[in-house]
Amino acid sequence: MKSIIYIVLFLNIIFSSIISYAEDLISGINPNEFNYLVRPQDSLYDHINSNWLDNTPIPDDQVGWGSYMTLREESYSNQDMLIKKIIERIENNNPYISDEELKIANLYKSFIDRDKVNRLGYDPILPELKIISEISNVIDLWQYFSRSIKTGSSSPLRIFIYDDLKDPLNYTIYIDQGGLGLPDRDYYLEDNYKEIRSAYITHIENLLRLASIKNPKQKALSAFEIENELAKVQLSRLEMRDPERIYNPYKKDRLYDLGGKYWNEWVEELGLESQNKFIVESPVYITALVNLMNDIPIDKWKDYLIVRLVKGSAGSLSDDFIQESFEFSKILTGREKLPDLWKRAVGLVNGIMGDALGKIYVNEFFPPEYKDKMEILVDNLLESYRIGIQELEWMSDETKKRALEKLSKMRVKIGYPEVWDDYEGLEINPDDLYGNLNNSAIFGYKKALERLNGPVDRREWSMSPQTVNAYFSPTKNEIVFPAAYLQPPNFNPKADDAVNYGAIGVTIGHEISHAFDDKGSQFDGDGNLRNWWTKEDRDNFDKRTALLANQYSQYEVLPGRTLNGELTLGENIADLGGAKAAFRAYKISLKGEPSPIIDNYTGEQRFFIGTAQSDRVKFRDEIYEMRVATSVHSPSRFRVDGVIINMKEFHKAFSTEKGDKLYKSDNDIILIW
Repeated sequence: MKSIIYIVLFLNIIFSSIISYAEDLISGINPNEFNYLVRPQDSLYDHINSNWLDNTPIPDDQVGWGSYMTLREESYSNQDMLIKKIIERIENNNPYISDEELKIANLYKSFIDRDKVNRLGYDPILPELKIISEISNVIDLWQYFSRSIKTGSSSPLRIFIYDDLKDPLNYTIYIDQGGLGLPDRDYYLEDNYKEIRSAYITHIENLLRLASIKNPKQKALSAFEIENELAKVQLSRLEMRDPERIYNPYKKDRLYDLGGKYWNEWVEELGLESQNKFIVESPVYITALVNLMNDIPIDKWKDYLIVRLVKGSAGSLSDDFIQESFEFSKILTGREKLPDLWKRAVGLVNGIMGDALGKIYVNEFFPPEYKDKMEILVDNLLESYRIGIQELEWMSDETKKRALEKLSKMRVKIGYPEVWDDYEGLEINPDDLYGNLNNSAIFGYKKALERLNGPVDRREWSMSPQTVNAYFSPTKNEIVFPAAYLQPPNFNPKADDAVNYGAIGVTIGHEISHAFDDKGSQFDGDGNLRNWWTKEDRDNFDKRTALLANQYSQYEVLPGRTLNGELTLGENIADLGGAKAAFRAYKISLKGEPSPIIDNYTGEQRFFIGTAQSDRVKFRDEIYEMRVATSVHSPSRFRVDGVIINMKEFHKAFSTEKGDKLYKSDNDIILIW
């Protein structure tokens, strides 16, 4: 009897200490928002989010709404405030204004001054239309494709300069397919998009009519015919996900053989005549394009180029072009209202001078302590992933050793870059929006060419700090988390660790996992596209990922429209691996102590709740339709319920049983990382 009393007293002391600790913490969740008519064992996503989903309208100017959209809107508002402060300083003749700040202000003004833009109408594109009218043969056509690349216009060929997949310390030139006006080649080829194709032809006809182009209907049909032919010979998004398939190195003489006699003019016009290595992502596409250039009459190609120019320039022309573009975007996206002028202006500044604005943004909105806490979270996630690899039963020690080596070499970037991009030489005029965009494209192309003169600068970022996103780079083997992403609900420094690990921790784990997904796992720790697996382990990996692809291919997004589990496979692997690593990291952070009970939920339960609420997002049906065809990400509900169904940790935390919709036996659970 006495021993029982001692045990009860001991438990009371422990329980009291947990409650006392918990009273000092913010849970980071709001149980009053939950839908208790939906059991978490049937759908955690709907249990946490369905009340919000049912009662929260999508703003008229948005294609969707939810966690990261609200963050993005806050980021935009902050940036608009900063730009206005800069403009006020200029107007007050502040002598300390920098050259970059002056360019930010001028770029913003050139977009905001609609009276000026509207007076110009379509005059800015008249010189370019004249150049197109003078094209008389295939050689001229090739040269104009080169010009399009430099000026940012759309053409059937694109080039970009990026790390060489098999020599990642150096840059190389990639030649890519392009030139379509609809979101993806499938929009031209699949029956689901017949109505959109018809609306698109009418749309480009309307744009041509606004630009006073003669025979707009005939030109629209000719342009669509060429786009349709291009779509037929382009690789699919799924095919483009295979890095080995798109890595086709060509020396210049072989490139000339591939493109017939015309490559010389194309390469010289682009300033690439001194280069002797080109990566052609789809040689079959290049061959087919050359045939189309010879088979389709030049006049039709000129119609195509006119359409690409007018449609591509519409955003920098008068408001009637803006409105026509918006009317078509409503069909594609369901968006009901054109975003406010200031939001579009901020988007323009971000796209052209992201780092210049980012410097100011970070000083205003990213406290040093945010970065300090993120570093702790990242360290715990990396350690968790290391433990996870070591504990894998399906992988041999040989492959584990190489996986751990890759993990140990992974670099982490948080908040903002140590070296900022500069804009010296970029000309920005407050009265010339179209010219600013043209200058920016040419400036960007010249800077890209300069990369070919030296090794890869691994200090560079591919996103500005005010971007609400994160990424993994396979050639640099690095994970990057911009400052704007590190805010509630993704990251709340004042909240208990459980929700942070469930939200931003899962994101960190997700990006780490991209190093080991179906694509990232083909790169070694130094960023080389090189096989480091034993054959048996790779076969085992492929079998497991095939199960995951099949699981997601069963999910219906819209009536009759299911996910493509192979297209979304990389992200689904990263979601699952990231969630498992984040949960393990949370348990590590407890240092053997029981998790605190807050709001009547254990830490383990709040971890999963944090995951579900951080992915609280809804889109318009038109966007879901587009995402099925084009997006590598699964819709949010499947990024939650589709992941946790494969986690024993979830089943234990919420005591799932047979008959529950999210129940899965241990034998059926898919374990990859």
